[in-house]
Amino acid sequence: MEVDRSPKGLVIDLITPVNGRGDIDEEGLNSLLKTVLPYADAILLASPRMGEGLDLGLKLKKDLLRKAINSIQGKTPIFFWISEYSVEDTKKALSLLEGTLENFSYKGLVFWVDSPLFYHSNRGLYDHYIDLTGNSKDPIILYNDPGLIKLLDRPLKRSNIRTSILKDLCKIEKMAGLIFRGSLSRVNNYQKALNKRPDFRVYDGDEIRFLEHPSLSGVVSAGANIAPRLWSTITRFSMGMLGDNEDKDKGNYLREIWETGNTLKRLIQTYSKHSVPIIKKALVDLKIIGSSACITENGDFA
Repeated sequence: MEVDRSPKGLVIDLITPVNGRGDIDEEGLNSLLKTVLPYADAILLASPRMGEGLDLGLKLKKDLLRKAINSIQGKTPIFFWISEYSVEDTKKALSLLEGTLENFSYKGLVFWVDSPLFYHSNRGLYDHYIDLTGNSKDPIILYNDPGLIKLLDRPLKRSNIRTSILKDLCKIEKMAGLIFRGSLSRVNNYQKALNKRPDFRVYDGDEIRFLEHPSLSGVVSAGANIAPRLWSTITRFSMGMLGDNEDKDKGNYLREIWETGNTLKRLIQTYSKHSVPIIKKALVDLKIIGSSACITENGDFA
């Protein structure tokens, strides 16, 4: 069976709209998706950063997925973060979420996003994914984020997937890509290890680095919640995805891109700390969602 190839371009790390009771705000979610979908190449849901996935719990994750697929209706690929605090709980989450897709006969593209080092060591990771992918019909995208691993307060735990391990993991057909946060030198080593999988996407999880050293696969953006058009423009330019109209007047277009890049850098500076509450407040001010309530107190980590 041929595995679906993950998309290139702008992946929006969507905030999770909730109401004052802590339930998924369906009206706010629909409004936000209506605003960003025209500019998104994929939507990342329940992420540990913008999506507050660490504290959603399985009930809210299931409800979020159900309401999102009802709104998206297969028009845009969905990335959904499934990681829990143990192997067994992660398997349980995957089974529950895949059951949700089956119950609604969802035909759109879905990619499960997993942070293996959050609940597993590098040792035995290949066998773990042979097992996990064998019980899933949908592809998996890895999520490498040292900041997430540091939350576990385990000083001896490795915070990055080893390059040699990644090289083995990419041999598994259902492994479709990697969202990467970390050093530039490490991601360069990862790219070399993946040379036999040209279809394997490596998305940049660091917005500033993408603006300065754009990857070939795309960017996972928090700021696209409030500036989706600008992030779409800069992503398409950085990846050489120019349209015919944009190509006619390159002088003006390049000047627009330069100004857009500077605007986005200034925007990132305003929400770089406590991104979730700041962006939710901005979305309320823009009348896109109705509540700036967060699942977590700070709604962010470094």
